[in-house]
Amino acid sequence: MPSNYTSILNMIEQPFEIKAPVAWLPAGLISWYAPDGSPVALVTAWVALVGGDNPRIRTAWHGHHDLLSRSWVGGDFVLNVPYEKDLGTIREVMCQGKLCLNVQETLGYTSTSGIAAVAPRLLDCAVQIECLGGRLVDSAFDTELCGDVVRVHRDEVVIDTTDIPDLCAIQPLIPLRTP
Repeated sequence: MPSNYTSILNMIEQPFEIKAPVAWLPAGLISWYAPDGSPVALVTAWVALVGGDNPRIRTAWHGHHDLLSRSWVGGDFVLNVPYEKDLGTIREVMCQGKLCLNVQETLGYTSTSGIAAVAPRLLDCAVQIECLGGRLVDSAFDTELCGDVVRVHRDEVVIDTTDIPDLCAIQPLIPLRTP
């Protein structure tokens, strides 16, 4: 009997490694200004960009339980897409249980004000998408952040929003068959 009890205790007392609060790699960093004026960002898992006459963006909002994320009350934001080389660092921060971060202190990123949106663009990211009219929407799956795209930057070059492809119009590619 004692050996069974010991084996049960060993099973219960197994050390657990620290895991990220979510099991995904980051797709982007949603940035805005905290009340003190510092740039903050929330890690997001997915992004949907809908082109057309009025391009829009939808992205996951994972910040319900993070005190820093509660400083965003709606309005302008920037979706920043990090370079692949930075994903490991962002993932390490996530493993510490942080999804919302002060970008200068935590990541060492530099930022500048958006041109059209009153939100910080993270210059150390490959792409920055400025959005207006941001609002949180509860969906059946998750809370989503929605906004209107007004300006896109890639490697610090502005891309006209009319050049953003209409992703809904792209059809799946079908392989050509040879006779």
